This record gives sequence, C-alpha cells and structure tokens, in this order.
Amino acid sequence: MRNTSDGLSIAPGRAATQGLNSPAALDRAALPDSEYDVVVVGAGFAGLTAARELGCRGLRVAIVEARDRIGGRTFVAEQDGQKYEIGGTWIHWGQPYVWNEIHRYGLTITESLSGAADTMSILSADGLVTDTAEAIGTDLEQILTAYCDIDGAQGRVAFANPHAASPELLASTDALSLADRFAMIPAAGRQRDLLLSFLTMNAATDPAKGGFHDQLRWWALGEYSADSLLKRLGRYKIAEGTSALALALLKDANADLALGHPVSQISVVDGAVRVRTKAMEIRCKAVVVAAPLNVLGDIDFTSGVSHERLAAQRERHVCAGTKFIARVDRSVGAWVGFAPFPNPLTMVVADREVGGKSVLVGFGPDDSIDLGDIRLIESELRKFLPGVVVEEVFAHDWTNDPYAKGGWTWFSPGQTSRVLNELQTPAPPLFFANTDWASGWRGFIDGAIEEGIRSARDLLSYLRASR
Repeated sequence: MRNTSDGLSIAPGRAATQGLNSPAALDRAALPDSEYDVVVVGAGFAGLTAARELGCRGLRVAIVEARDRIGGRTFVAEQDGQKYEIGGTWIHWGQPYVWNEIHRYGLTITESLSGAADTMSILSADGLVTDTAEAIGTDLEQILTAYCDIDGAQGRVAFANPHAASPELLASTDALSLADRFAMIPAAGRQRDLLLSFLTMNAATDPAKGGFHDQLRWWALGEYSADSLLKRLGRYKIAEGTSALALALLKDANADLALGHPVSQISVVDGAVRVRTKAMEIRCKAVVVAAPLNVLGDIDFTSGVSHERLAAQRERHVCAGTKFIARVDRSVGAWVGFAPFPNPLTMVVADREVGGKSVLVGFGPDDSIDLGDIRLIESELRKFLPGVVVEEVFAHDWTNDPYAKGGWTWFSPGQTSRVLNELQTPAPPLFFANTDWASGWRGFIDGAIEEGIRSARDLLSYLRASR
C-alpha cells in the first residue's frame, strides 16, 4: 500500500506528518496512448462511474486525475489495522445510486456509534448541557420540523419531489439564507442552539452565507423527519471503506488511468477534443469533465462552452468545513456533541471504539480549526469533554486543497436558480459530471454516482447520433 500526499497525521510531541497510507493511492503516472474515444477528467466517484459505464460499452476510455490517488473528496487512510475515512463517509439505502453499487460489488455496511447515540451534549453561551439522545432528538425533531414547514404540511406538498424543485418553490425559497429563515420562526433556549448548530453543520459555513433551499432539499430527501435525515447523514458506512468502492468501479471501467496530471485546458477543434496537462495532450471524441464546481474555473475551456455556462462554473459553492478524526484517551460511549455558530466546532460524534478508547469525528464551519495544531484541537474538544486527551489526529484540509477548494456542496442564496440548470446541461462533445450539481443527494457519494450515470448516458447518445 502506498502513501497519498493528501492528509496529515499528528500525535503529541511530534510535528504533523504529511501524507497518509491509503489503498486509493496508485502507481499510474502516464497513459499508454494519446488518442481515445473518451477522456474522463477526474477520478472521483462521478468520473469513475462515468468511466465504468462507458468502458463497459466498448469505448476506449482514459481517466486523467490531478491527485496521486482516486476517490476525489473521499479516501480511506489505514494505520495499525484501522480505517479512517478522511473525506465523505456515510451512506444509506435511502440513497439509491450508492446502495445499488454496494450490492453490485458485494460490499457491506457498518454503523457509527453516534448513529444510535445514548447521550447528546449542547454547548451554548450558558455552558454545556448533556441529556439523553431521546430528549435532545425530540427537541431537534420539533424545531427542524417548524423550520422546514413552509406549507403547513411539513414541506410534503411544496417539495413533494426532492429531485425536482418546482419553479414556484424556487421563487419563494431560493433567495433566503439559512439565517433569514431562522429569523422567521420562534426558537428559544436549547431548541434554538440545537437548530443553529444543525444548520451550521449542514452548510459548514455561517448560516448567513448558506442557502435555505438546500436545507429544504435535504429535509425532503430525509423523508421530512429529523430522525430519518440523521440516519441518512451519519449512521451507516461502507465497512470495507469508500476506497474499496472506488477501486471496484475503476476495475470494471477497464480504463487507462493517469494520476498526478491536473488538466489545464480543454478545447474543441473541428468536432474533436484536445485535453491538455502540463506533460501531455490527449485527443478524443468526447470528454466527461468530473471536476468539482469550485475548481472548474481553473480549467481553460477555449471553445465549446457558452458564456452562460462559464459564468455558472465560476460560481463557487459556500461549504468550507473542517473535518478531523481524533483518537482520544477514553471511551465517551455512543455520544454526539453540538455547538451553535460561531463556535469553531459545530458537531463532534463518537464514531467507534478501538481498544476501549473512542475515535471522534469533529466538524467545524469556515475552515476555523488549524488542523496542524493538535493542542488547539484538544482544547476545542475539551469544551465538550472536559479533560479529554487527544492521542492522534488524522485530517485533510479540503478547503485549501487545490483540487477541492471546499467540502460537500452547499449553495448560497439564489445560487440554485442561477447555476443549476446551466451546470446540468451538456455542451457536446463536452459533458459534465459531479455531485456538486446532482439533482438528488448533491454533495454526497450518491449524487456523484447519479451524475456519472447521467453524463455517460448523454455522451453515448451523442456518439451514436454522430455516426
């Protein structure tokens, strides 16, 4: 197993070590040819799925990836026999695309302890309060239902199909920020702090920057229930790790793969496409661009893309969250901690126990935690767990990663109306696939697979019509 240059590990008394051991890190530095039927730009789940769908239909496919590994904004780090999910992690059978792939490849699931928590804590200006998960869960259910009840039917009428918002729904909700909607409902005490924590966790930014419409979409995808939504957001994981699914997709794609080659330019000349990196130029009939929204602006599209689409591609989503995994010196049980904005940590969950000690996962908004400072991380965790000692930290700075520039997807107020349709519209022979503009579970592994399937379908139709 190789090291990827992504991620870092820290333990007391030593400097941060850059790069983590991962099955997603592969030795694929070059392509054997310079001409293919299709080039896929990006080896995240959207790109890998598109490559699998196209390669299985007999097309010659090349995948060009900027990183030294596959998986995009997900990858597993392995140390001392333990797997640590550094990026995207949780899945659910209510996410149909990823659930289908888990069955296709014979993978299994495991549960995070926090998914069925016994206790929860809320850190507010009045101090730390700990109660049963049932009691706090009831508070969250009540206040989130009120927050999302825009039609007197808990959103079930206005957002009956979370994969396709109506023009009326967009007109009435898309301009609102999370904070705008928060100001419209009566919320006080523990429920207020809990709701503000939850909203900040979801958008991973100041609620004034995050769009209310995305929260409504999550609510509808979660079957209009806080309990159901939480199960989909943070209970079940792929036991073999997200990288196992990425590797299975790559194997089925039968595609040539080049790692460590950021694509700088894509041009269309006389109906043919040229994909350029610093070290090579590849010619092909069509391209699937599977790069995240926040880095699309780094690719020079010299032709073939409308001004409207280029403007949409330059709009970044607002999620700038911090995530870290901390091994601590004690068991905290099946526990979850919340803290409202602007606390540097918004949510901490007890994922599992190893040798009687907890593995915690911490999340914060707007890149507000220095991931290279273990003492700072320990200090922030002690707000929730007094006296806790951090023995090791694993993390990756997704916000400052040049090939991510952010975490999972969250749109700003009005952004869905401005950019989503343009981002989802192909520009043959250029096709675009990323979870950042999925119709359903946008920002999740499920949304990436959805987009990979859609883009491959559209590209195949284009090639057939071109014959």
